[in-house]
Amino acid sequence: MSTYDLQNKSSCVSRTMLHCMTLVLCGLISGCAMFGEKSSNFAALKPPWSKKSEVDNPTIKGVQGPMQRVMQASLWKKKQSSTFIEPALGAAEYKLANEKFQAKQYKEAEKEFKAIVKKYKNDPIKEDAQFMVAECEYEQKKYSWAQDSYDQLLLDFPSTRHLDDTTKRLFTIARYWLQEPSIVTGNDIQQVNLEKPGSETPEIPSDGKQRKSRWALAPNFFDRSRPVFDTENRALEALKSIWLHDPTGPLADDSLMLTASHYLKKGRYMDADRTFSLLREEYPKSPHLKDAFMLGTHVKLMSYQGPQYDDTVLTDAGQLKETTLRLFPESEQARLKDELKKIEQAKAKREWENVQYWMRRSKPKSAAIYCNLLIEHYPTSTFANQARELLAELGAENTSHLWANYATPKKPTEEQPEPKKSFLPDLPGLPSFGKADSTPTPVPAPAKTPAASPGLEPPARLKMDDLGEPIRKIPLEEDAEPARIKL
Repeated sequence: MSTYDLQNKSSCVSRTMLHCMTLVLCGLISGCAMFGEKSSNFAALKPPWSKKSEVDNPTIKGVQGPMQRVMQASLWKKKQSSTFIEPALGAAEYKLANEKFQAKQYKEAEKEFKAIVKKYKNDPIKEDAQFMVAECEYEQKKYSWAQDSYDQLLLDFPSTRHLDDTTKRLFTIARYWLQEPSIVTGNDIQQVNLEKPGSETPEIPSDGKQRKSRWALAPNFFDRSRPVFDTENRALEALKSIWLHDPTGPLADDSLMLTASHYLKKGRYMDADRTFSLLREEYPKSPHLKDAFMLGTHVKLMSYQGPQYDDTVLTDAGQLKETTLRLFPESEQARLKDELKKIEQAKAKREWENVQYWMRRSKPKSAAIYCNLLIEHYPTSTFANQARELLAELGAENTSHLWANYATPKKPTEEQPEPKKSFLPDLPGLPSFGKADSTPTPVPAPAKTPAASPGLEPPARLKMDDLGEPIRKIPLEEDAEPARIKL
């Protein structure tokens, strides 16, 4: 065996062993993440293929309104400050752990708070202890563990008195994981090229910050402030937890707007469209409402794939732009009207594609029908003139079935000579056709004809029962017994 073969064989073996060790390590970490407890240090190492979080299936059990939460928090503070009421269970242990937290001994305080949560599972002190566990992890910059602890608090106590502080922490963690993104505004987005959909992507203005993108399956073993796997989706999960558990809070619309802006920057236009729609429907008083309308039309048009596909996106985008013009008269009126014209032009182009499709299939009558529809719906478009010329080329044999002929003939039609009025001879009692002076001829009085002319059968006459004369009188309603009639 040559030296070259030995070197190649050794390098292949070493690469294979390295790959095997990496897969085993990832399997161990993912196993700990999927089967470990929430309180363990492996709980935050959730890989993308692990089971779904409990946040994905929220319920309204135990949910309270904002005023009810404020009253509950004030009653709890009054109970804590009172001297004549017996202290709650675990209050002494909580006080010692809180002193260590104030002394910035976060690791020792975290252990004691976890012990309180485990010991007093059915007591009110558990709510405060669970929140302090998350606070200790947050202060240690163990953000992935802190996110799980905050989510556990929201699941156990949906209307917790620490809800405002919890949502603020989750929002801060999400922005840190997304590398402090900026919210996209509607005036910064360029127009979509509807003539060639998908040919180019409008540029989004940059805030000047350099951000690193990481593959979702690439593990992170050194920076404990970020999750081991899929930092981006963990940040979106934190934002989702905010507007799900605190829909009336001050950060609900901000979390939705930040999520939609992230989808827009990443080119996930369908997800951005759903998020902008949710923001417009649920938060009509939000300061982000105008941008939600402007950017909502943008992402709808960005998902349009061309005249060969469904035009529902164009219809929805046009209606949304018209609504934007009515709701925000101070917005860029000229730009919105120009975009509306482009949408109508794209719809007309789609109808013209239908005409060409039937012409390629040698169905001129079907093409004529679509030409008529194009002219009726979009009479001022450039494609309407082409449809008129095509109708003129198809001729009467292919357009006679149309309800209206919008063809533009290429040559003016010559005046046809006036047809003769009649070729029949003059008849008695009728005006004489074809003569300059057509005066009515007097009609002679009809002579009495016999009952039966020779050679002709008399018409059948209606006779009354037991009478031989024809009917001279129609029986009236007041007759006692109307006569029966037979042929």
